Amino acid sequence: MKMKSLYIFSILAVLFLSSCEEVVTLDSPKSNNYLVVEATLTNLPGPQKIYLTKSQAYFDNSAAPKISGAEVKVRDNMGKEYVFVEQKDQMGTYVWQPTNNTEILGKLGMTYQLSVNWSNERFTASATMRRVPTIDSLLYQFDEASGRQRGDDKPKEGYDAQFFAKDFLGLGDCYRVKAYKNGKLFNDPSNLAVIYDGAFQQGAASDGLVFNLPIRRAISPELYLANDLIKVELYSISEEQYNFYSQARLELNNAGLFSRPAANIPTNVQNLNPSSTLQGAGWFGVSAVSVMETKVDPKLARKGLK
Repeated sequence: MKMKSLYIFSILAVLFLSSCEEVVTLDSPKSNNYLVVEATLTNLPGPQKIYLTKSQAYFDNSAAPKISGAEVKVRDNMGKEYVFVEQKDQMGTYVWQPTNNTEILGKLGMTYQLSVNWSNERFTASATMRRVPTIDSLLYQFDEASGRQRGDDKPKEGYDAQFFAKDFLGLGDCYRVKAYKNGKLFNDPSNLAVIYDGAFQQGAASDGLVFNLPIRRAISPELYLANDLIKVELYSISEEQYNFYSQARLELNNAGLFSRPAANIPTNVQNLNPSSTLQGAGWFGVSAVSVMETKVDPKLARKGLK
């Protein structure tokens, strides 16, 4: 009986391992189309952009179709309206241009309402600009690349950078961190760093504290070299937008043999006609932003930075 059980197990193991080598194409049900909004308006000077695309089938890896010919407006809670005009050379990209060098769209504490009219449908979303702490400093030390910083095209040794900022006192402040190396954004799904109070997740007892070490080092997915320009942007986001990014990151990294079933990503974009087959997706957000940049100078590198 024991030998028979071992034999059955061996056959199942062979079948299982063999099946891992086969490429299987599954038919997925055709889904309804979605109007996808990608927008983070800020209090930074200069133009503000909103991107509109159309969703695709789950296994379609081609570029998302861009939505052209929409009417896009944003209105604040004081009644001021901002018109976003589609760029002639960039289909699906809608831009608001300030009338002068001092005009800024985003203001702290203000609520903004998005309105998109397209294909006889109207979509709306709203967001409030929340507070963001100042980045206190941007430091670096010479080191060898750690496991997460290694790669064929990455420096084996160089400067590991950290930024320092302190969370506001009061639960529920959320942020997103963006890091740039010589003007290029670290934009891999693994680089999507969002913060709840002073840690990566809710319930970490980090309210009102300096951001913890993993957050501070998130700006160094690879090492920097001498004279590299490091730029860090810290965006305020709502708790709902934090959940949006967290779910999006899970889905972007959801692959492999033991991946879990795909799940819908939350959205704050709604079609005013709930019975329409064309619904909203993506996220409309407004963020206050703190910015700091520095050029790597070996003479200014720290030692024992923790």
